[in-house]
Amino acid sequence: MTHGTPGRRALPLLLVATPPDAPPEILQQLQDEHFTYHLVHTGRDALRDLYKYRPDLMLLSLRVRDPGPWEVLQQVRALSEDLRVMALDRSYRERIALRALRAGADDLLWLDMPRPLAKALILARLRRARPAEPTHQLLNDGCLSLDVATREASLDGTFVPLTPLEFDLLFALAYNAGQVLSPQQLIDRAWRTRPDGDPSKVKYTVLRLRRSIERATGRPAPVETVRGVGYRYLPPGRTRP
Repeated sequence: MTHGTPGRRALPLLLVATPPDAPPEILQQLQDEHFTYHLVHTGRDALRDLYKYRPDLMLLSLRVRDPGPWEVLQQVRALSEDLRVMALDRSYRERIALRALRAGADDLLWLDMPRPLAKALILARLRRARPAEPTHQLLNDGCLSLDVATREASLDGTFVPLTPLEFDLLFALAYNAGQVLSPQQLIDRAWRTRPDGDPSKVKYTVLRLRRSIERATGRPAPVETVRGVGYRYLPPGRTRP
């Protein structure tokens, strides 16, 4: 169930994973003109739609199954270190709260907290989750097209599904086409919601970005490694400087 248009959206998107018997208060908290949400009921669907819809924030019930919340958190963090995740429990339990935070959750909500507070926390986290948008809303070099408003990427007309972090990384590289950016420079430009990112992990995100492009287009990604220095984007057809 999707409320809004995540494929072409201007509003932030919240991916909500909660069991089918979740109390109606949850959905009431999610009705807001400032964001839209996509609702799933299993851990499997949450992981599938995380990649499909590229949400700005994930709300994960600790009662979700198939798989359970701990495996979902583990897989989410393997896929994206940048995505903010809010864990949702019936009530505050210190032991479970600590386990969720250590497993990769960034924040906690519980059903018996005041409803206005829960809504305010969601809105606050969405504001933090959305990186400051570049001045240029559309980047198009004739081969690669990046639309900041919809968070969509395409290469020679072929849509390329990317996670939020992969999109920001590709934008940083393409905006500085031909220029070699060091891992720390990419941290500064693409990890804007997590400025404490580890530069040593940039290479794994670049690897995932390349795989996403190659899987969608069937050809090598125009992102190359400059050994010992960093990475750069070269539009197809352009020779190395």
